[in-house]
Amino acid sequence: LGQDRLAQLVREDGARMDQQVFVRLRRAGWLASPVIEGEMRFGDVRLRVLGIDPLTLPPQAQQVDIAVGDELLPFITAPGVLYAAPETAARLTEQATPPVRVAEGLPPGTVLTDIGQAQVLLGAKDKISRLLLWPDQPIGRAPLEVTAPGLTLREPSETGDLARLTDSFHLNLTAFGFLAFAVGLFIVHSAIGLAFEQRHQVFRTLRALGLPSRVLVLLLIAELLTFALLAGLVGVALGYVVASALLPDVAATLRGLYGADVPGTLSIRPSVWAAGLAIAVIGTLVAAAQSLWRLWHLPLLAPAQPRAWARASERALRAQGVAAMVLLLTAAGIAHFGSGLEAGFALLAALLLGAALALPLVLTGILHLDGRLARGPLAEWFWADTRQQLPGLSLALMALLLALAVNVGVSTMVSSFRLTFTGWLDQRLASELYVTARTEAEA
Repeated sequence: LGQDRLAQLVREDGARMDQQVFVRLRRAGWLASPVIEGEMRFGDVRLRVLGIDPLTLPPQAQQVDIAVGDELLPFITAPGVLYAAPETAARLTEQATPPVRVAEGLPPGTVLTDIGQAQVLLGAKDKISRLLLWPDQPIGRAPLEVTAPGLTLREPSETGDLARLTDSFHLNLTAFGFLAFAVGLFIVHSAIGLAFEQRHQVFRTLRALGLPSRVLVLLLIAELLTFALLAGLVGVALGYVVASALLPDVAATLRGLYGADVPGTLSIRPSVWAAGLAIAVIGTLVAAAQSLWRLWHLPLLAPAQPRAWARASERALRAQGVAAMVLLLTAAGIAHFGSGLEAGFALLAALLLGAALALPLVLTGILHLDGRLARGPLAEWFWADTRQQLPGLSLALMALLLALAVNVGVSTMVSSFRLTFTGWLDQRLASELYVTARTEAEA
Protein backbone atom coordinates (compact mmCIF):
# COMPACT_ATOMS: atom_id res chain seq x y z
CA LEU A 1 0.00 0.00 0.00
CA GLY A 2 1.58 3.21 -1.15
CA GLN A 3 4.86 1.42 -1.95
CA ASP A 4 5.92 1.74 1.70
CA ARG A 5 5.95 5.52 1.47
CA LEU A 6 4.07 5.90 4.77
CA ALA A 7 5.17 5.39 8.35
CA GLN A 8 3.64 2.35 10.05
CA LEU A 9 2.93 1.11 13.55
CA VAL A 10 3.68 -2.58 14.05
CA ARG A 11 4.21 -4.94 16.94
CA GLU A 12 7.80 -5.54 17.98
CA ASP A 13 7.42 -9.31 17.46
CA GLY A 14 5.73 -8.86 14.06
CA ALA A 15 2.50 -10.60 15.14
CA ARG A 16 -0.99 -9.25 14.61
CA MET A 17 -2.40 -6.77 17.11
CA ASP A 18 -5.83 -6.36 18.62
CA GLN A 19 -8.24 -4.07 16.81
CA GLN A 20 -8.84 -2.08 20.02
CA VAL A 21 -5.34 -0.63 19.65
CA PHE A 22 -6.56 1.24 16.58
CA VAL A 23 -9.53 2.57 18.54
CA ARG A 24 -7.31 3.82 21.37
CA LEU A 25 -4.91 5.53 18.97
CA ARG A 26 -7.69 7.31 17.10
CA ARG A 27 -9.18 8.55 20.35
CA ALA A 28 -5.71 9.73 21.43
CA GLY A 29 -5.38 11.90 18.29
CA TRP A 30 -3.35 9.61 16.03
CA LEU A 31 -4.38 9.66 12.35
CA ALA A 32 -3.98 5.96 11.62
CA SER A 33 -5.62 3.44 9.32
CA PRO A 34 -5.78 -0.32 10.03
CA VAL A 35 -4.54 -2.91 7.55
CA ILE A 36 -4.68 -6.68 7.71
CA GLU A 37 -2.90 -8.99 5.32
CA GLY A 38 -2.42 -12.69 4.91
CA GLU A 39 -2.45 -15.55 2.42
CA MET A 40 -5.24 -17.98 1.65
CA ARG A 41 -6.49 -20.31 -1.07
CA PHE A 42 -9.55 -20.00 -3.24
CA GLY A 43 -9.70 -23.50 -4.67
CA ASP A 44 -6.37 -24.03 -6.39
CA VAL A 45 -5.56 -20.30 -6.44
CA ARG A 46 -3.31 -18.98 -3.68
CA LEU A 47 -3.61 -15.24 -3.11
CA ARG A 48 -2.39 -12.48 -0.82
CA VAL A 49 -5.37 -10.78 0.82
CA LEU A 50 -5.16 -7.10 1.82
CA GLY A 51 -7.89 -5.66 4.02
CA ILE A 52 -8.22 -1.88 4.35
CA ASP A 53 -10.54 0.69 5.91
CA PRO A 54 -11.48 2.96 2.97
CA LEU A 55 -12.78 5.72 5.27
CA THR A 56 -9.48 6.24 7.11
CA LEU A 57 -6.97 5.16 4.44
CA PRO A 58 -4.39 7.90 3.59
CA PRO A 59 -4.62 9.22 0.00
CA GLN A 60 -1.03 8.10 -0.68
CA ALA A 61 -2.09 4.46 -0.19
CA GLN A 62 -5.30 4.53 -2.23
CA GLN A 63 -4.72 2.29 -5.23
CA VAL A 64 -8.44 1.83 -5.95
CA ASP A 65 -10.92 4.71 -5.80
CA ILE A 66 -13.53 3.18 -3.51
CA ALA A 67 -14.78 5.97 -1.27
CA VAL A 68 -16.76 7.73 -4.03
CA GLY A 69 -20.02 7.07 -5.85
CA ASP A 70 -21.74 3.72 -5.51
CA GLU A 71 -18.54 1.76 -4.87
CA LEU A 72 -18.33 2.25 -1.09
CA LEU A 73 -21.50 0.53 0.18
CA PRO A 74 -20.97 -2.82 -1.63
CA PHE A 75 -17.33 -2.75 -0.53
CA ILE A 76 -17.97 -2.43 3.24
CA THR A 77 -21.10 -4.63 3.49
CA ALA A 78 -21.41 -8.40 3.22
CA PRO A 79 -20.51 -10.35 1.15
CA GLY A 80 -18.00 -7.64 0.19
CA VAL A 81 -16.05 -7.04 -3.02
CA LEU A 82 -12.64 -8.30 -4.06
CA TYR A 83 -10.54 -5.99 -6.27
CA ALA A 84 -7.84 -7.75 -8.28
CA ALA A 85 -5.58 -7.28 -11.31
CA PRO A 86 -7.06 -8.49 -14.64
CA GLU A 87 -5.04 -11.73 -14.71
CA THR A 88 -5.85 -12.46 -11.08
CA ALA A 89 -9.55 -11.72 -11.61
CA ALA A 90 -9.58 -14.13 -14.57
CA ARG A 91 -8.23 -16.93 -12.36
CA LEU A 92 -10.98 -16.31 -9.78
CA THR A 93 -13.93 -16.50 -12.18
CA GLU A 94 -14.51 -20.21 -11.52
CA GLN A 95 -13.91 -20.07 -7.74
CA ALA A 96 -16.47 -19.55 -4.97
CA THR A 97 -15.49 -16.06 -3.87
CA PRO A 98 -17.16 -12.73 -3.15
CA PRO A 99 -17.82 -10.59 -6.25
CA VAL A 100 -14.58 -9.77 -8.07
CA ARG A 101 -13.88 -6.47 -9.82
CA VAL A 102 -10.91 -5.56 -11.97
CA ALA A 103 -8.45 -2.90 -10.76
CA GLU A 104 -5.48 -2.04 -12.99
CA GLY A 105 -3.31 -0.66 -10.20
CA LEU A 106 -3.00 -3.84 -8.13
CA PRO A 107 -0.12 -6.30 -8.47
CA PRO A 108 -0.83 -9.85 -9.68
CA GLY A 109 -1.66 -12.42 -7.02
CA THR A 110 -3.17 -9.83 -4.64
CA VAL A 111 -6.80 -9.05 -3.81
CA LEU A 112 -7.98 -5.93 -2.02
CA THR A 113 -11.11 -5.94 0.14
CA ASP A 114 -12.65 -4.32 3.20
CA ILE A 115 -10.87 -5.04 6.47
CA GLY A 116 -13.95 -6.66 8.01
CA GLN A 117 -14.36 -9.03 5.07
CA ALA A 118 -10.61 -9.76 5.09
CA GLN A 119 -10.77 -10.68 8.80
CA VAL A 120 -13.51 -13.19 8.02
CA LEU A 121 -11.61 -14.68 5.07
CA LEU A 122 -8.36 -14.98 7.03
CA GLY A 123 -9.99 -16.21 10.23
CA ALA A 124 -8.54 -13.30 12.21
CA LYS A 125 -11.54 -11.73 13.92
CA ASP A 126 -10.82 -8.34 15.51
CA LYS A 127 -7.14 -8.57 14.49
CA ILE A 128 -5.06 -6.23 12.32
CA SER A 129 -1.53 -6.53 10.94
CA ARG A 130 -0.36 -2.93 11.09
CA LEU A 131 -1.45 0.70 11.15
CA LEU A 132 -0.66 3.18 8.37
CA LEU A 133 0.01 6.72 9.59
CA TRP A 134 -1.03 9.85 7.74
CA PRO A 135 1.94 12.10 6.81
CA ASP A 136 0.60 15.11 8.76
CA GLN A 137 -0.14 14.13 12.34
CA PRO A 138 -1.93 16.57 14.69
CA ILE A 139 0.08 18.37 17.35
CA GLY A 140 -0.57 17.44 20.96
CA ARG A 141 -1.51 13.81 20.49
CA ALA A 142 -0.77 11.37 23.29
CA PRO A 143 2.68 9.69 23.20
CA LEU A 144 2.85 6.28 21.55
CA GLU A 145 4.47 4.61 24.55
CA VAL A 146 1.51 5.66 26.68
CA THR A 147 -1.31 4.84 24.24
CA ALA A 148 0.11 1.67 22.67
CA PRO A 149 3.29 0.62 24.52
CA GLY A 150 3.69 -2.61 22.55
CA LEU A 151 3.95 -0.93 19.14
CA THR A 152 6.99 0.27 17.19
CA LEU A 153 7.09 3.16 14.72
CA ARG A 154 8.58 2.02 11.41
CA GLU A 155 9.61 4.93 9.20
CA PRO A 156 9.66 4.61 5.38
CA SER A 157 12.97 2.98 4.55
CA GLU A 158 13.20 3.49 0.81
CA THR A 159 13.20 7.31 0.65
CA GLY A 160 16.97 7.57 0.32
CA ASP A 161 17.10 4.71 -2.18
CA LEU A 162 14.32 6.29 -4.22
CA ALA A 163 16.12 9.64 -4.19
CA ARG A 164 19.34 8.00 -5.37
CA LEU A 165 17.45 6.12 -8.08
CA THR A 166 15.80 9.34 -9.24
CA ASP A 167 19.16 11.12 -9.23
CA SER A 168 20.63 8.31 -11.33
CA PHE A 169 17.76 8.62 -13.81
CA HIS A 170 18.19 12.40 -14.10
CA LEU A 171 21.97 12.05 -14.36
CA ASN A 172 21.65 9.65 -17.29
CA LEU A 173 19.22 11.96 -19.08
CA THR A 174 21.44 15.01 -18.51
CA ALA A 175 24.57 13.23 -19.72
CA PHE A 176 22.75 11.94 -22.80
CA GLY A 177 21.50 15.45 -23.55
CA PHE A 178 25.02 16.90 -23.38
CA LEU A 179 26.41 14.15 -25.62
CA ALA A 180 23.64 14.67 -28.16
CA PHE A 181 24.27 18.44 -28.11
CA ALA A 182 28.01 17.95 -28.66
CA VAL A 183 27.41 15.64 -31.63
CA GLY A 184 24.85 18.10 -33.00
CA LEU A 185 27.39 20.93 -32.84
CA PHE A 186 29.87 18.98 -34.95
CA ILE A 187 27.20 17.98 -37.46
CA VAL A 188 26.03 21.59 -37.84
CA HIS A 189 29.67 22.70 -38.02
CA SER A 190 30.26 20.24 -40.85
CA ALA A 191 27.10 21.33 -42.69
CA ILE A 192 28.02 25.03 -42.45
CA GLY A 193 31.58 24.35 -43.61
CA LEU A 194 30.28 22.40 -46.61
CA ALA A 195 27.83 25.17 -47.46
CA PHE A 196 30.63 27.75 -47.39
CA GLU A 197 32.81 25.49 -49.53
CA GLN A 198 30.06 25.32 -52.19
CA ARG A 199 29.59 29.11 -52.26
CA HIS A 200 33.17 30.16 -52.94
CA GLN A 201 32.32 31.71 -56.28
CA VAL A 202 29.38 33.66 -54.84
CA PHE A 203 31.62 35.09 -52.10
CA ARG A 204 34.29 36.00 -54.67
CA THR A 205 31.75 37.74 -56.92
CA LEU A 206 30.22 39.74 -54.07
CA ARG A 207 33.62 40.81 -52.79
CA ALA A 208 34.72 41.76 -56.32
CA LEU A 209 31.60 43.93 -56.72
CA GLY A 210 32.64 45.93 -53.68
CA LEU A 211 30.78 44.25 -50.80
CA PRO A 212 32.89 44.63 -47.64
CA SER A 213 33.83 41.45 -45.81
CA ARG A 214 32.22 42.82 -42.64
CA VAL A 215 28.84 43.22 -44.38
CA LEU A 216 29.16 39.76 -45.98
CA VAL A 217 29.82 38.15 -42.59
CA LEU A 218 26.88 40.02 -41.00
CA LEU A 219 24.58 38.85 -43.81
CA LEU A 220 25.72 35.26 -43.31
CA ILE A 221 25.13 35.56 -39.55
CA ALA A 222 21.60 36.85 -40.20
CA GLU A 223 21.00 33.93 -42.56
CA LEU A 224 22.27 31.44 -39.97
CA LEU A 225 20.15 32.97 -37.21
CA THR A 226 17.05 32.76 -39.40
CA PHE A 227 17.59 29.06 -40.05
CA ALA A 228 18.45 28.49 -36.37
CA LEU A 229 15.25 30.12 -35.15
CA LEU A 230 13.10 28.20 -37.64
CA ALA A 231 14.80 24.91 -36.78
CA GLY A 232 14.54 25.67 -33.05
CA LEU A 233 10.80 26.36 -33.29
CA VAL A 234 10.18 23.17 -35.25
CA GLY A 235 12.37 21.15 -32.87
CA VAL A 236 10.70 22.43 -29.69
CA ALA A 237 7.24 21.92 -31.22
CA LEU A 238 8.04 18.35 -32.26
CA GLY A 239 9.55 17.68 -28.84
CA TYR A 240 6.37 18.95 -27.20
CA VAL A 241 4.22 16.68 -29.38
CA VAL A 242 6.35 13.61 -28.64
CA ALA A 243 6.49 14.39 -24.90
CA SER A 244 2.72 14.92 -24.75
CA ALA A 245 2.16 11.52 -26.34
CA LEU A 246 4.63 9.65 -24.11
CA LEU A 247 4.26 11.45 -20.77
CA PRO A 248 1.02 9.79 -19.54
CA ASP A 249 2.52 6.30 -19.84
CA VAL A 250 5.84 7.43 -18.36
CA ALA A 251 4.06 9.12 -15.43
CA ALA A 252 2.01 5.97 -14.80
CA THR A 253 5.16 3.83 -14.86
CA LEU A 254 7.07 6.12 -12.48
CA ARG A 255 4.07 6.31 -10.16
CA GLY A 256 3.60 2.56 -10.14
CA LEU A 257 7.25 1.52 -9.84
CA TYR A 258 8.77 4.27 -7.72
CA GLY A 259 5.81 5.97 -6.10
CA ALA A 260 6.86 9.28 -7.67
CA ASP A 261 4.09 11.83 -8.11
CA VAL A 262 4.54 12.94 -11.74
CA PRO A 263 1.84 14.93 -13.57
CA GLY A 264 0.50 13.26 -16.68
CA THR A 265 0.16 16.44 -18.72
CA LEU A 266 2.58 19.07 -20.03
CA SER A 267 2.28 22.77 -19.41
CA ILE A 268 3.55 25.22 -22.03
CA ARG A 269 6.08 27.42 -20.25
CA PRO A 270 7.72 30.34 -22.06
CA SER A 271 11.03 29.59 -20.32
CA VAL A 272 11.20 26.14 -21.96
CA TRP A 273 10.59 27.58 -25.44
CA ALA A 274 13.10 30.36 -24.81
CA ALA A 275 15.70 27.85 -23.60
CA GLY A 276 15.17 25.66 -26.67
CA LEU A 277 15.57 28.60 -29.05
CA ALA A 278 18.61 29.87 -27.14
CA ILE A 279 20.28 26.46 -27.42
CA ALA A 280 19.63 26.40 -31.17
CA VAL A 281 20.94 29.95 -31.73
CA ILE A 282 24.01 29.64 -29.50
CA GLY A 283 24.87 26.23 -30.94
CA THR A 284 24.61 27.55 -34.49
CA LEU A 285 26.85 30.55 -33.76
CA VAL A 286 29.45 28.34 -32.06
CA ALA A 287 29.39 25.87 -34.95
CA ALA A 288 29.74 28.65 -37.54
CA ALA A 289 32.42 30.67 -35.73
CA GLN A 290 35.41 28.99 -37.43
CA SER A 291 33.96 29.25 -40.95
CA LEU A 292 33.01 32.91 -40.45
CA TRP A 293 36.44 33.75 -39.06
CA ARG A 294 38.13 32.06 -42.01
CA LEU A 295 35.94 33.94 -44.51
CA TRP A 296 36.64 37.25 -42.77
CA HIS A 297 40.43 36.89 -43.11
CA LEU A 298 40.67 35.44 -46.63
CA PRO A 299 41.96 37.84 -49.31
CA LEU A 300 39.59 39.11 -51.99
CA LEU A 301 40.36 36.53 -54.70
CA ALA A 302 41.35 33.68 -52.38
CA PRO A 303 37.98 31.90 -52.45
CA ALA A 304 38.41 31.38 -56.21
CA GLN A 305 41.70 29.52 -55.76
CA PRO A 306 41.37 25.75 -55.46
CA ARG A 307 43.84 25.48 -52.59
CA ALA A 308 42.92 28.63 -50.72
CA TRP A 309 40.49 27.09 -48.26
CA ALA A 310 42.71 24.04 -47.86
CA ARG A 311 45.70 26.25 -46.92
CA ALA A 312 43.51 28.20 -44.51
CA SER A 313 42.42 24.91 -43.00
CA GLU A 314 46.03 23.79 -42.64
CA ARG A 315 46.82 26.96 -40.71
CA ALA A 316 43.84 26.36 -38.46
CA LEU A 317 44.86 22.72 -38.09
CA ARG A 318 47.93 23.66 -36.08
CA ALA A 319 45.86 25.63 -33.59
CA GLN A 320 43.39 22.74 -33.48
CA GLY A 321 46.25 20.35 -32.72
CA VAL A 322 47.40 22.55 -29.83
CA ALA A 323 43.87 22.61 -28.43
CA ALA A 324 43.61 18.82 -28.75
CA MET A 325 46.92 18.36 -26.94
CA VAL A 326 45.79 20.66 -24.11
CA LEU A 327 42.51 18.76 -23.74
CA LEU A 328 44.20 15.35 -23.73
CA LEU A 329 46.75 16.51 -21.14
CA THR A 330 43.88 17.91 -19.07
CA ALA A 331 42.13 14.54 -19.28
CA ALA A 332 45.32 12.79 -18.12
CA GLY A 333 45.65 15.22 -15.22
CA ILE A 334 42.05 14.72 -14.14
CA ALA A 335 42.45 10.93 -14.36
CA HIS A 336 45.48 11.09 -12.07
CA PHE A 337 44.46 13.75 -9.56
CA GLY A 338 40.66 14.02 -9.83
CA SER A 339 37.99 12.13 -7.91
CA GLY A 340 34.21 12.14 -7.75
CA LEU A 341 31.40 12.27 -10.29
CA GLU A 342 32.17 15.81 -11.50
CA ALA A 343 35.77 14.87 -12.22
CA GLY A 344 34.59 11.82 -14.15
CA PHE A 345 32.37 13.92 -16.40
CA ALA A 346 35.13 16.49 -16.91
CA LEU A 347 37.50 13.65 -17.85
CA LEU A 348 35.05 12.24 -20.42
CA ALA A 349 34.38 15.70 -21.91
CA ALA A 350 38.08 16.53 -22.26
CA LEU A 351 38.86 13.10 -23.69
CA LEU A 352 36.03 13.16 -26.24
CA LEU A 353 36.73 16.70 -27.46
CA GLY A 354 40.49 16.14 -27.47
CA ALA A 355 40.15 12.95 -29.51
CA ALA A 356 37.76 14.63 -31.96
CA LEU A 357 40.05 17.64 -32.45
CA ALA A 358 43.10 15.39 -32.83
CA LEU A 359 41.47 13.20 -35.51
CA PRO A 360 42.21 15.51 -38.52
CA LEU A 361 45.80 15.94 -37.34
CA VAL A 362 46.29 12.19 -37.08
CA LEU A 363 44.73 11.63 -40.51
CA THR A 364 46.94 14.35 -42.01
CA GLY A 365 50.04 12.67 -40.62
CA ILE A 366 48.95 9.29 -41.99
CA LEU A 367 48.23 10.76 -45.45
CA HIS A 368 51.62 12.53 -45.58
CA LEU A 369 53.36 9.31 -44.63
CA ASP A 370 51.45 7.33 -47.25
CA GLY A 371 52.22 10.00 -49.85
CA ARG A 372 55.96 9.69 -49.20
CA LEU A 373 55.76 5.91 -49.43
CA ALA A 374 53.75 6.00 -52.65
CA ARG A 375 55.40 4.74 -55.82
CA GLY A 376 54.13 5.87 -59.18
CA PRO A 377 52.10 8.84 -60.44
CA LEU A 378 48.72 7.20 -59.84
CA ALA A 379 49.43 6.46 -56.15
CA GLU A 380 50.87 9.94 -55.58
CA TRP A 381 47.83 11.51 -57.23
CA PHE A 382 45.50 9.41 -55.06
CA TRP A 383 47.12 10.46 -51.77
CA ALA A 384 47.41 14.11 -52.87
CA ASP A 385 43.74 14.24 -53.82
CA THR A 386 42.82 12.62 -50.49
CA ARG A 387 44.78 15.32 -48.64
CA GLN A 388 42.95 17.92 -50.71
CA GLN A 389 39.55 16.53 -49.59
CA LEU A 390 40.50 16.18 -45.92
CA PRO A 391 39.73 19.80 -44.82
CA GLY A 392 36.16 19.50 -46.09
CA LEU A 393 35.65 16.02 -44.63
CA SER A 394 37.41 16.45 -41.29
CA LEU A 395 34.39 17.92 -39.55
CA ALA A 396 32.16 15.11 -40.77
CA LEU A 397 34.71 12.55 -39.58
CA MET A 398 34.89 14.27 -36.19
CA ALA A 399 31.09 14.17 -35.95
CA LEU A 400 31.15 10.48 -36.87
CA LEU A 401 33.74 9.82 -34.17
CA LEU A 402 31.61 11.52 -31.55
CA ALA A 403 28.47 9.74 -32.79
CA LEU A 404 30.15 6.37 -32.32
CA ALA A 405 31.32 7.46 -28.86
CA VAL A 406 27.79 8.57 -28.00
CA ASN A 407 26.45 5.20 -29.14
CA VAL A 408 28.82 3.44 -26.74
CA GLY A 409 28.06 5.99 -24.02
CA VAL A 410 24.30 5.58 -24.33
CA SER A 411 24.64 1.79 -24.10
CA THR A 412 26.78 2.22 -20.98
CA MET A 413 24.33 4.66 -19.40
CA VAL A 414 21.35 2.40 -20.08
CA SER A 415 23.25 -0.55 -18.64
CA SER A 416 24.29 1.43 -15.54
CA PHE A 417 20.74 2.61 -14.92
CA ARG A 418 19.47 -0.97 -15.34
CA LEU A 419 22.01 -2.19 -12.78
CA THR A 420 21.03 0.64 -10.40
CA PHE A 421 17.36 -0.22 -10.76
CA THR A 422 18.03 -3.94 -10.26
CA GLY A 423 20.02 -3.22 -7.10
CA TRP A 424 17.24 -0.96 -5.86
CA LEU A 425 14.67 -3.70 -6.42
CA ASP A 426 16.87 -6.28 -4.69
CA GLN A 427 17.03 -4.06 -1.60
CA ARG A 428 13.34 -3.16 -1.76
CA LEU A 429 12.01 -6.70 -2.21
CA ALA A 430 14.38 -8.40 0.23
CA SER A 431 12.68 -10.55 2.88
CA GLU A 432 13.87 -11.89 6.21
CA LEU A 433 12.89 -15.47 5.35
CA TYR A 434 12.68 -17.39 2.06
CA VAL A 435 10.91 -20.74 1.76
CA THR A 436 11.19 -22.95 -1.33
CA ALA A 437 8.22 -25.24 -2.10
CA ARG A 438 9.43 -28.42 -3.79
CA THR A 439 5.97 -29.73 -4.66
CA GLU A 440 2.51 -28.27 -5.25
CA ALA A 441 1.28 -29.80 -1.97
CA GLU A 442 3.96 -27.92 -0.04
CA ALA A 443 2.97 -24.69 -1.76
